[in-house]
Amino acid sequence: MEALSAAKSENAMATQRQICPTLQSHYDLPATAKIKFLKTPEAQDLFDNIPQDVSQILRHSFLEGQHGSDVPNWNLVVDFFQRNSRIIPALTQNPGTYTMLEKMYHFQPVWGPIDNYFKIGKAGQALRNRFDIINALAVFHMNEILGRQNQCLVIDIGSGPGRNGIEMCLRNPNIRNKVQIDCIEIDQGAVIKGRELLTQHGLINIEFVQTSMTRLRNRYPGNVDYGLLVGILCGLPHVERVDLLKSIKSYFKPGSKLVAASLLEKMAEDDLLCAYILRETTGWGLQYRALGKLKDAFEESGWKYEDFFQEEPTKFYEIGIGIA
Repeated sequence: MEALSAAKSENAMATQRQICPTLQSHYDLPATAKIKFLKTPEAQDLFDNIPQDVSQILRHSFLEGQHGSDVPNWNLVVDFFQRNSRIIPALTQNPGTYTMLEKMYHFQPVWGPIDNYFKIGKAGQALRNRFDIINALAVFHMNEILGRQNQCLVIDIGSGPGRNGIEMCLRNPNIRNKVQIDCIEIDQGAVIKGRELLTQHGLINIEFVQTSMTRLRNRYPGNVDYGLLVGILCGLPHVERVDLLKSIKSYFKPGSKLVAASLLEKMAEDDLLCAYILRETTGWGLQYRALGKLKDAFEESGWKYEDFFQEEPTKFYEIGIGIA
C-alpha cells in the first residue's frame, strides 16, 4: 500500500507543473480572499473528520497557494486521501474514470468524509445539475427530430456506462422504439457496467461501441442525428479540443446537433478548495476556462455554434450546442 501511495504521489507531483494558468491565478490570491472556502459547512465537516496534522498541512498550503511538491510533509496529505477515499485513487489512476460520476450522479453511495465532501460541495452539485439539464434538453431535441422523421440515431461520445441514455429512456419510455443510442466508450469496465444496466432495465435500443471516438467514420458516414460529448473536453487543451471536434464532425448529418460541456473558471471562483484538493492530491489537469471559449473551439473546428446553456444554479459549465 505504501509503495502504491508513493507511486501515485509521484504521478500527481509530476503533472502539477502543467497547471491551468487560470487556476494558478486563483492559487495566487491572498489568503484573506481564500479563507472563506475553509468555512463552508462541507469544508468544516471534512476538516473535523480527518487527522489534525493532515488538516493543518492542507489548510496552510491552500491559504498560501502552494503546490504539493513545495509543501513539507505533503505526502501525509496525499497518502491519507489516497487511502481514505475511493474517488481520489481512481482519478489519480485514470482522470476519465466513470466511477467518480457514478457517485456524483447519486447512483452509488459515497464512503467516508472525503468522498462525502465532494458529493455535497458545489462542484458535486454542479455535476448532478449538469446531468439533469443535459438529459432534459436532449429529450426535447430528440422529440424535435422525431417530429420530422420516424427514427433518430444518437451517439453519446465518452459515455461511461451510458447513464445519460439510460436515464432518458427510463424517464421517457415513449422514445425507446424510435431512438437508437450508441454509447461510444473505450473503458472496458464502463462497458461491462453499462451492459449490466441495460439488461437490468430491459433496454434494447441502447448499445455500446467499444472503439476510439475518433475512429468511427465507417460506422457513422454522416448519418448521426444527435450527439452528446460530456466530460471529455474539461481536461483537454484548446488545440486538442478543436482536433477532437473536427474529427467527429463527419459523423453527423448536416444540420444535426452536438451538445458538449466545458468546465468554467466559475468553479475556481466558487469552490476553490475542491479544485485545489483535486489538483494537488491527484494531479488531475482540469482546464478552467472563460465563458465563450467553447464557442471558439466549436467554430474553429468547423461547427456552427447555435447557443449555450448552463446547469442551474451553480453555472460551473458552458454547455454548448454545435450545428454540423
